[in-house]
Amino acid sequence: MTDGFRWSIGDAFSKVHGMEDQDESLNLRSSFEQARKEFWFMIVTWVFFAGWTTTYNGLFAKGEPGVPVEIVLGVPRWVVFGVGLPWVVAVSVTVWFAFCFMKDTPLGGEEEGE
Repeated sequence: MTDGFRWSIGDAFSKVHGMEDQDESLNLRSSFEQARKEFWFMIVTWVFFAGWTTTYNGLFAKGEPGVPVEIVLGVPRWVVFGVGLPWVVAVSVTVWFAFCFMKDTPLGGEEEGE
């Protein structure tokens, strides 16, 4: 029953806005689904890297009194693995996301030359 109600509202919306063509409606649906996938990927990725940075730095940045700080590449070890490495990996994921995961979907009503 809910599906019928949802479809009737969608059909009414389509008719009011002149989107009677089913192909155009499917294009909008696929565009919305792709945007939703991209949104959730970005949110999960952001939460993952924020968690990595805050957890790692919270555990290892304090250091213990009397224990020398380990140095890697001229900076403290916790900076390399808690800030530098997540940054490099996040940039790599962002580049992959932009060039491989994101897709341009036709919205309908657009002409080819635009």
